[in-house]
Amino acid sequence: MDKLQRLIVPAVAFILIAVVVLFFVHGNTPSSTEKVSDGVHYLKTLEEQDVQTVENILASQRQAKIQAEKDETMRKVESGEIDVWSLFTDYVLMGDSRGVGFSYYGFMPESRVIAGGGWTIRDIAYYMDQLRALNPTAIFLCFGLNDTSIGHWDTPEPYAAEYLEVVRGLQAEFPNCTVYVNSILPARDPAFATAEKWHEIPEYSAAVEKMCQENGIPFVNNDSIAEKYSYLWDEDGIHLQKEFYPMWAANMIMTMYNTEPQATATSYKASGENTDSETDSAPGEGTDADSDGESGTEDNSGTDDNQTMDEGDW
Repeated sequence: MDKLQRLIVPAVAFILIAVVVLFFVHGNTPSSTEKVSDGVHYLKTLEEQDVQTVENILASQRQAKIQAEKDETMRKVESGEIDVWSLFTDYVLMGDSRGVGFSYYGFMPESRVIAGGGWTIRDIAYYMDQLRALNPTAIFLCFGLNDTSIGHWDTPEPYAAEYLEVVRGLQAEFPNCTVYVNSILPARDPAFATAEKWHEIPEYSAAVEKMCQENGIPFVNNDSIAEKYSYLWDEDGIHLQKEFYPMWAANMIMTMYNTEPQATATSYKASGENTDSETDSAPGEGTDADSDGESGTEDNSGTDDNQTMDEGDW
Protein backbone atom coordinates (compact mmCIF):
# COMPACT_ATOMS: atom_id res chain seq x y z
CA MET A 1 0.00 0.00 0.00
CA ASP A 2 1.56 3.30 -1.05
CA LYS A 3 1.66 6.49 0.99
CA LEU A 4 -1.41 7.96 -0.72
CA GLN A 5 -3.52 4.91 0.07
CA ARG A 6 -2.35 4.97 3.68
CA LEU A 7 -3.80 8.47 3.93
CA ILE A 8 -7.02 7.91 1.99
CA VAL A 9 -8.21 4.58 3.46
CA PRO A 10 -8.41 5.90 7.06
CA ALA A 11 -10.14 9.02 5.76
CA VAL A 12 -12.77 6.93 3.99
CA ALA A 13 -13.32 4.91 7.14
CA PHE A 14 -13.72 8.09 9.17
CA ILE A 15 -16.31 9.47 6.79
CA LEU A 16 -18.29 6.21 6.81
CA ILE A 17 -18.42 6.37 10.59
CA ALA A 18 -19.57 9.97 10.30
CA VAL A 19 -22.44 8.81 8.07
CA VAL A 20 -23.68 6.48 10.80
CA VAL A 21 -23.43 9.18 13.45
CA LEU A 22 -25.30 11.68 11.31
CA PHE A 23 -27.98 9.13 10.57
CA PHE A 24 -28.77 8.59 14.25
CA VAL A 25 -28.32 12.21 15.33
CA HIS A 26 -30.03 14.06 12.49
CA GLY A 27 -31.93 11.32 10.75
CA ASN A 28 -31.58 10.22 7.19
CA THR A 29 -31.87 13.74 5.74
CA PRO A 30 -30.89 14.23 2.09
CA SER A 31 -28.65 17.21 2.84
CA SER A 32 -26.40 15.47 5.38
CA THR A 33 -26.11 12.12 3.66
CA GLU A 34 -25.54 13.66 0.23
CA LYS A 35 -22.65 15.78 1.49
CA VAL A 36 -20.98 12.80 3.13
CA SER A 37 -21.60 10.70 0.04
CA ASP A 38 -19.93 13.34 -2.10
CA GLY A 39 -16.90 13.33 0.20
CA VAL A 40 -16.61 9.55 0.08
CA HIS A 41 -16.88 9.61 -3.70
CA TYR A 42 -14.16 12.26 -3.97
CA LEU A 43 -11.76 10.31 -1.76
CA LYS A 44 -12.43 7.08 -3.66
CA THR A 45 -11.75 8.94 -6.90
CA LEU A 46 -8.41 10.10 -5.54
CA GLU A 47 -7.59 6.57 -4.41
CA GLU A 48 -8.21 5.24 -7.91
CA GLN A 49 -5.83 7.74 -9.48
CA ASP A 50 -2.11 7.11 -9.58
CA VAL A 51 0.02 8.87 -6.98
CA GLN A 52 1.86 11.02 -9.49
CA THR A 53 -1.37 12.42 -10.91
CA VAL A 54 -2.64 13.36 -7.47
CA GLU A 55 0.68 14.89 -6.52
CA ASN A 56 0.65 16.93 -9.73
CA ILE A 57 -2.84 18.21 -8.92
CA LEU A 58 -1.82 19.19 -5.40
CA ALA A 59 1.38 20.84 -6.64
CA SER A 60 -0.59 22.79 -9.23
CA GLN A 61 -3.04 23.97 -6.59
CA ARG A 62 -0.22 25.05 -4.30
CA GLN A 63 1.52 26.89 -7.13
CA ALA A 64 -1.71 28.70 -7.99
CA LYS A 65 -2.07 29.76 -4.37
CA ILE A 66 1.53 31.00 -4.24
CA GLN A 67 1.07 32.95 -7.47
CA ALA A 68 -2.11 34.53 -6.13
CA GLU A 69 -0.23 35.58 -2.99
CA LYS A 70 2.56 37.05 -5.11
CA ASP A 71 0.08 38.97 -7.26
CA GLU A 72 -1.58 40.39 -4.16
CA THR A 73 1.78 41.32 -2.64
CA MET A 74 2.82 43.08 -5.84
CA ARG A 75 -0.45 45.01 -5.83
CA LYS A 76 0.14 46.14 -2.25
CA VAL A 77 3.73 47.12 -3.02
CA GLU A 78 2.58 49.19 -6.01
CA SER A 79 -0.12 50.90 -3.94
CA GLY A 80 2.19 51.56 -1.02
CA GLU A 81 0.27 49.35 1.39
CA ILE A 82 3.41 47.32 2.07
CA ASP A 83 6.87 48.63 2.82
CA VAL A 84 8.71 45.70 1.29
CA TRP A 85 12.09 46.94 2.51
CA SER A 86 11.07 46.51 6.14
CA LEU A 87 10.77 42.77 5.47
CA PHE A 88 14.48 42.42 4.69
CA THR A 89 16.40 41.72 7.89
CA ASP A 90 19.69 39.97 8.60
CA TYR A 91 20.49 39.48 4.93
CA VAL A 92 23.13 40.14 2.29
CA LEU A 93 22.44 40.76 -1.38
CA MET A 94 25.23 39.99 -3.84
CA GLY A 95 25.26 40.63 -7.56
CA ASP A 96 26.42 42.59 -10.57
CA SER A 97 25.57 46.15 -11.61
CA ARG A 98 21.87 45.41 -11.43
CA GLY A 99 22.35 44.42 -7.80
CA VAL A 100 24.17 47.70 -7.13
CA GLY A 101 20.88 49.49 -7.75
CA PHE A 102 19.44 48.27 -4.44
CA SER A 103 21.89 50.44 -2.53
CA TYR A 104 22.44 53.12 -5.18
CA TYR A 105 18.78 54.10 -5.09
CA GLY A 106 18.78 54.02 -1.29
CA PHE A 107 16.54 50.97 -0.84
CA MET A 108 19.09 48.92 1.08
CA PRO A 109 22.05 49.96 3.23
CA GLU A 110 25.39 49.75 1.45
CA SER A 111 26.71 47.39 4.13
CA ARG A 112 24.13 44.80 3.04
CA VAL A 113 24.74 45.03 -0.71
CA ILE A 114 27.94 43.42 -1.97
CA ALA A 115 27.79 43.99 -5.70
CA GLY A 116 29.70 45.59 -8.55
CA GLY A 117 29.73 46.32 -12.23
CA GLY A 118 31.13 43.47 -14.28
CA TRP A 119 30.85 40.92 -11.47
CA THR A 120 30.16 37.22 -11.96
CA ILE A 121 29.67 34.39 -9.50
CA ARG A 122 33.45 34.01 -9.37
CA ASP A 123 33.71 37.36 -7.58
CA ILE A 124 31.85 36.02 -4.55
CA ALA A 125 35.01 34.32 -3.29
CA TYR A 126 36.78 37.67 -2.88
CA TYR A 127 34.22 38.91 -0.36
CA MET A 128 34.00 36.00 2.06
CA ASP A 129 35.54 38.03 4.89
CA GLN A 130 32.86 40.67 4.48
CA LEU A 131 30.19 37.96 4.51
CA ARG A 132 31.69 36.43 7.64
CA ALA A 133 31.57 39.78 9.40
CA LEU A 134 27.89 40.15 8.58
CA ASN A 135 27.10 36.45 9.19
CA PRO A 136 23.65 36.72 7.56
CA THR A 137 20.81 34.21 7.75
CA ALA A 138 19.80 34.96 4.15
CA ILE A 139 21.95 35.56 1.07
CA PHE A 140 20.32 36.64 -2.19
CA LEU A 141 22.41 36.07 -5.31
CA CYS A 142 21.64 38.30 -8.32
CA PHE A 143 24.14 37.31 -11.00
CA GLY A 144 24.08 36.24 -14.63
CA LEU A 145 24.29 39.31 -16.86
CA ASN A 146 28.07 39.24 -17.23
CA ASP A 147 28.33 35.49 -16.63
CA THR A 148 26.60 34.77 -19.92
CA SER A 149 28.80 37.07 -21.99
CA ILE A 150 32.22 37.11 -20.34
CA GLY A 151 33.40 33.89 -21.99
CA HIS A 152 34.08 31.72 -18.94
CA TRP A 153 31.09 29.49 -19.68
CA ASP A 154 30.32 28.91 -23.35
CA THR A 155 27.17 26.89 -22.62
CA PRO A 156 24.60 26.95 -19.79
CA GLU A 157 25.38 23.55 -18.26
CA PRO A 158 28.97 24.26 -17.10
CA TYR A 159 27.79 27.57 -15.72
CA ALA A 160 25.01 25.95 -13.70
CA ALA A 161 27.47 23.34 -12.43
CA GLU A 162 29.89 26.01 -11.18
CA TYR A 163 27.02 27.99 -9.72
CA LEU A 164 26.13 24.92 -7.68
CA GLU A 165 29.69 24.73 -6.36
CA VAL A 166 29.50 28.38 -5.32
CA VAL A 167 26.19 27.89 -3.51
CA ARG A 168 27.45 24.74 -1.79
CA GLY A 169 30.49 26.67 -0.64
CA LEU A 170 28.30 29.36 0.89
CA GLN A 171 26.09 26.76 2.56
CA ALA A 172 29.12 25.06 4.07
CA GLU A 173 30.55 28.37 5.31
CA PHE A 174 27.21 29.58 6.69
CA PRO A 175 25.23 26.51 7.80
CA ASN A 176 22.49 28.63 9.42
CA CYS A 177 21.99 30.70 6.29
CA THR A 178 19.62 30.12 3.36
CA VAL A 179 21.01 30.99 -0.07
CA TYR A 180 18.50 32.24 -2.64
CA VAL A 181 19.39 32.22 -6.33
CA ASN A 182 17.68 34.74 -8.59
CA SER A 183 16.82 33.96 -12.16
CA ILE A 184 18.74 36.03 -14.69
CA LEU A 185 16.86 39.12 -15.75
CA PRO A 186 16.77 39.43 -19.55
CA ALA A 187 18.51 42.00 -21.71
CA ARG A 188 16.53 43.98 -24.26
CA ASP A 189 17.27 45.91 -27.43
CA PRO A 190 19.58 47.73 -28.01
CA ALA A 191 21.69 45.71 -25.55
CA PHE A 192 22.32 42.91 -28.04
CA ALA A 193 24.48 45.21 -30.09
CA THR A 194 26.84 45.16 -27.10
CA ALA A 195 26.73 41.40 -26.56
CA GLU A 196 25.00 38.93 -28.87
CA LYS A 197 25.44 36.31 -26.15
CA TRP A 198 22.73 38.01 -24.11
CA HIS A 199 20.22 36.41 -26.46
CA GLU A 200 21.03 33.20 -24.55
CA ILE A 201 20.17 34.54 -21.10
CA PRO A 202 16.89 32.54 -20.98
CA GLU A 203 18.81 29.29 -21.61
CA TYR A 204 21.37 30.08 -18.91
CA SER A 205 18.63 31.04 -16.48
CA ALA A 206 16.72 27.82 -17.20
CA ALA A 207 19.85 25.76 -16.51
CA VAL A 208 20.32 27.55 -13.19
CA GLU A 209 16.68 26.94 -12.28
CA LYS A 210 17.02 23.23 -13.06
CA MET A 211 20.16 23.05 -10.94
CA CYS A 212 18.34 24.66 -8.03
CA GLN A 213 15.35 22.37 -8.32
CA GLU A 214 17.52 19.26 -8.41
CA ASN A 215 19.49 20.33 -5.36
CA GLY A 216 16.84 21.86 -3.14
CA ILE A 217 18.12 25.43 -3.52
CA PRO A 218 15.49 28.20 -3.32
CA PHE A 219 15.10 29.80 -6.74
CA VAL A 220 13.59 33.25 -7.28
CA ASN A 221 11.85 33.13 -10.64
CA ASN A 222 11.68 36.69 -11.96
CA ASP A 223 10.28 35.85 -15.40
CA SER A 224 6.75 37.12 -14.71
CA ILE A 225 7.81 40.45 -13.22
CA ALA A 226 10.39 40.95 -16.00
CA GLU A 227 7.59 40.57 -18.52
CA LYS A 228 5.03 42.62 -16.61
CA TYR A 229 7.41 45.50 -15.91
CA SER A 230 9.44 45.37 -19.11
CA TYR A 231 8.94 49.12 -19.50
CA LEU A 232 11.12 49.65 -16.40
CA TRP A 233 14.36 48.72 -18.19
CA ASP A 234 16.75 51.59 -18.88
CA GLU A 235 17.23 52.78 -22.45
CA ASP A 236 20.40 50.69 -22.72
CA GLY A 237 18.29 47.53 -22.43
CA ILE A 238 20.57 46.28 -19.66
CA HIS A 239 20.00 48.11 -16.42
CA LEU A 240 16.86 48.79 -14.42
CA GLN A 241 14.93 51.86 -13.47
CA LYS A 242 14.40 52.70 -9.83
CA GLU A 243 10.73 51.68 -9.88
CA PHE A 244 11.56 48.07 -10.77
CA TYR A 245 13.45 47.36 -7.56
CA PRO A 246 10.49 47.19 -5.16
CA MET A 247 8.84 44.62 -7.44
CA TRP A 248 12.03 42.57 -7.59
CA ALA A 249 12.39 42.79 -3.82
CA ALA A 250 8.79 41.68 -3.27
CA ASN A 251 9.38 38.66 -5.49
CA MET A 252 12.41 37.68 -3.40
CA ILE A 253 10.44 38.11 -0.17
CA MET A 254 7.60 35.94 -1.47
CA THR A 255 10.08 33.22 -2.42
CA MET A 256 11.61 33.44 1.04
CA TYR A 257 8.25 33.10 2.77
CA ASN A 258 7.26 30.15 0.58
CA THR A 259 10.53 28.29 1.14
CA GLU A 260 10.36 25.73 3.91
CA PRO A 261 11.51 24.99 6.46
CA GLN A 262 14.35 27.53 6.61
CA ALA A 263 12.72 30.63 5.20
CA THR A 264 9.64 31.52 7.17
CA ALA A 265 8.26 34.90 8.02
CA THR A 266 9.77 34.73 11.51
CA SER A 267 13.12 33.12 10.84
CA TYR A 268 14.83 36.23 9.56
CA LYS A 269 14.28 38.60 12.45
CA ALA A 270 17.50 40.48 12.92
CA SER A 271 19.11 40.74 16.30
CA GLY A 272 20.70 43.99 15.16
CA GLU A 273 22.88 45.30 12.37
CA ASN A 274 26.44 44.06 12.46
CA THR A 275 29.42 46.33 12.19
CA ASP A 276 30.39 47.19 8.63
CA SER A 277 33.59 45.67 7.35
CA GLU A 278 36.02 46.78 4.72
CA THR A 279 35.58 45.38 1.22
CA ASP A 280 38.32 43.05 0.04
CA SER A 281 40.15 43.93 -3.15
CA ALA A 282 39.06 41.88 -6.13
CA PRO A 283 40.64 41.75 -9.53
CA GLY A 284 38.61 43.62 -12.13
CA GLU A 285 36.65 41.29 -14.37
CA GLY A 286 34.51 43.94 -16.02
CA THR A 287 32.96 43.18 -19.37
CA ASP A 288 30.41 44.64 -21.73
CA ALA A 289 28.35 47.44 -20.17
CA ASP A 290 29.64 46.61 -16.66
CA SER A 291 33.31 47.15 -17.38
CA ASP A 292 34.06 49.60 -14.60
CA GLY A 293 34.18 46.92 -11.88
CA GLU A 294 32.87 49.19 -9.11
CA SER A 295 31.67 47.69 -5.85
CA GLY A 296 28.23 48.20 -4.41
CA THR A 297 29.35 51.00 -2.11
CA GLU A 298 28.24 54.10 -3.99
CA ASP A 299 27.04 57.16 -2.10
CA ASN A 300 23.27 56.90 -2.29
CA SER A 301 22.53 60.15 -0.52
CA GLY A 302 20.42 62.68 -2.31
CA THR A 303 18.80 60.28 -4.76
CA ASP A 304 15.40 61.35 -6.09
CA ASP A 305 12.40 59.64 -7.59
CA ASN A 306 13.33 60.51 -11.16
CA GLN A 307 16.95 59.46 -10.95
CA THR A 308 18.31 56.92 -13.39
CA MET A 309 21.76 55.51 -13.75
CA ASP A 310 24.05 55.69 -16.72
CA GLU A 311 27.00 53.48 -17.52
CA GLY A 312 29.38 55.72 -15.62
CA ASP A 313 27.46 55.06 -12.43
CA TRP A 314 27.61 51.30 -12.84
